[in-house]
Amino acid sequence: MSSLLKYALDRQNNIVYIDDVAKGLACDCHCPSCNERLVAKNGGSKRVHHFAHASGIECENAYESILHKLAKVEVRDAFLNNDVFNIQFEYRSYCPMFKSCGFVRYGDCCTTSIKKFNLKDYYDSCEQEVQYDSINRRSDLKFFSSKDLRLPPIYIEFFVTHASDDYKLHKGGRIIEVQIESEADIERIVKYGLTESFMSRHMNYSVEEKNIRDVVFYGFKNEDYEALNLNQEILFSRYILYASGKSQCYQDASNCKKLSKMHGYSLMEICFHTDVAFGIYDMAKYLGYKRFGIKNCLYCKNYVDSYEGIGKLCRLYKRLGINKYGNHDTARAKECKYFILDEQEMTDSLRAFDCLSPSDYTEL
Repeated sequence: MSSLLKYALDRQNNIVYIDDVAKGLACDCHCPSCNERLVAKNGGSKRVHHFAHASGIECENAYESILHKLAKVEVRDAFLNNDVFNIQFEYRSYCPMFKSCGFVRYGDCCTTSIKKFNLKDYYDSCEQEVQYDSINRRSDLKFFSSKDLRLPPIYIEFFVTHASDDYKLHKGGRIIEVQIESEADIERIVKYGLTESFMSRHMNYSVEEKNIRDVVFYGFKNEDYEALNLNQEILFSRYILYASGKSQCYQDASNCKKLSKMHGYSLMEICFHTDVAFGIYDMAKYLGYKRFGIKNCLYCKNYVDSYEGIGKLCRLYKRLGINKYGNHDTARAKECKYFILDEQEMTDSLRAFDCLSPSDYTEL
C-alpha cells in the first residue's frame, strides 16, 4: 500500500492526524505496524503533509494498519454519536419451487427489494475487539443492546487486502464484512452507513454512494421462498403419444404455472425439463411402448437407416410390397407379422430414463 501516511499513533496509542501534531520528531508518534518513530512532515505548503519513518525506510504495512484502526474508531464514534446509523441490503423472495424446479428458465424466479434498518432503533452500544459469541476469535466491532441481551449482536469485520476466513464469516452469527482502501471509504460509511455493495445496480445512488467499497452481509435473513405469484416462461421438450401409436417430440415453451397437455385425446404427454431434445425421443417412445404396448415401426429391428441417405425404411419393403421411396406409415406395424421389437435399444433407452430424477420431467 503506497498511500502517504496521514495518521499515526501517539505515545498513548491514540490515532492522531498529521496536521494536529508538532513538526518533525517532536510529534512523538510511532508507526502502527512496525512501531518505529515517525517524523511529521507538515511544515510546507507545496507537498502533501504526511508521516515518514525516521529511518527513511518506509513500512509497507503502515498505511493498511492505520486505516484498519481508523475505521474501527470512526465507525464506532459515528454509531455512538448519531441518532441514525443505517444498514441496507438486498432482500430476495423466491418462488417456492425454486430449488426443485428443473425447467429451463430466464432469470432467477425471484423478486427483489431493499431492506433498510436504522441500527440505533435496536442497538445502543458498540465496542472494539470483542470476541465472537460462538467462536474463539475477535471481531473489529460489536454492535449490541445493553437493554435487551436476547437481541443477537452484529459483528463488523474491516479489511484492506485480506478478507476474513470462511470459518469466521459463517460461524459467528450476524457479520458484516467491509473492504476499505482509503480514508474516503471510511468517510462514506460514516455518512451513509453500511450498504451492500451491489445495490448500486438497483438504486439511483449519488456518485459518492456508488463508490462505497465491498460490503457483504453474513447470517442475516435476506431471502425467503414464499413468492407464490411468481411465474415465468420456461423451455422444455414435449413428447406426445397418440392412440394410433404415432408420436412426436419437439421443443416447446409455456408459462411455468400454466403447463398443460397439448392434446386432450393423447395417451401420454411428458415434458422433459430441457430445451435440448437429443436422446429424449428414444427414452420417451419406449416408455410409451412399455406402458401401452402399441406396435410401431419405430420400435422394430427391421426399420433401419437407408444406405442412400433418404432416412428410415423397412428393409422388408419388397416382401411387404412397400414403396421404398414413398411415405412410410409407421402405424402399420400394428398389423405386421414381421414386427420384431428392438429389445436392446429399448433396454438401453429405459435405463437412461430410469437415471432421471422426478424433477427432470413432468408427466401430464
